[in-house]
Amino acid sequence: MGIMQKKLKLVQAHDVERILRCQKNDQISDVFFARILIENQSEQVFLKLYPQKSGSRGLLNEVLGYLYGTVANVPQPKFAGIAIVPVELLKPYSKSLSNSLQSVIDNETHLPAFFTKSIAGTQYLYDYLNPWLRQQILRWKAFQKSVVFDEIIANTDRYSRNLIHDGNNQFYLIDNGFLATEDNTNPNWKASLLDPKKSFENQLANVNYNDVVADRRKGSEFILEAETYFLSFHHLLPEMEYWITNFANEDKDDWQKFLELLQYRTDNIHKLLCQRYDLVI
Repeated sequence: MGIMQKKLKLVQAHDVERILRCQKNDQISDVFFARILIENQSEQVFLKLYPQKSGSRGLLNEVLGYLYGTVANVPQPKFAGIAIVPVELLKPYSKSLSNSLQSVIDNETHLPAFFTKSIAGTQYLYDYLNPWLRQQILRWKAFQKSVVFDEIIANTDRYSRNLIHDGNNQFYLIDNGFLATEDNTNPNWKASLLDPKKSFENQLANVNYNDVVADRRKGSEFILEAETYFLSFHHLLPEMEYWITNFANEDKDDWQKFLELLQYRTDNIHKLLCQRYDLVI
């Protein structure tokens, strides 16, 4: 059996060159522009810090979401991974950090962060769609594909702030930190509440939900896209298990339940979409 070729990168502390500035999108995120070395090449990235506490889900939510994006072929940052960030680099920005990060920064020497290649474009820092932006999203070639993607991974947080618009009818998906939860102040789903059959809130599906309900033929566009996802779970399983093994705390059994949720939603995406849009199965 060959060596697994991982899609995500792991960057050690000595390859985190510097923090350039803090980027606060909301009160609970700790996001920074930074430079890191990848294969001896200095790259500018977004870093999102995730202190690892019992029950913390955000870091691995990001990992699993990005991995699914690679096989779903949705537009997303060119590369991503986990970086081990020296706390000393964060201390100049201590006043900008969330309360949860401030509470641990004095007791740690390093913290994990999910990083992605930075993308040039416009990030809309609000949760609602104005008519102009709605029309831009509907013209986007990857719209149907991205709706199906968010349906499978149960991303409940794809508001406008988690899309980057390049100004040329193209959007890029960022931030998969909130999966399988309806509480958008807390990414930490509970294993006891995971329901693979649930119609989680899907912000992209809401963009044209009324149009699909009014004309059920439009629902066929999503069903056709869904057919391309059939093999994605087993294709990704070895790498998903790798990151869970290395970055889950004591709750690996919880992550096994989450993998079961992903497998069900991958294998039954046709049924889930019919349920969402009240289409005939």
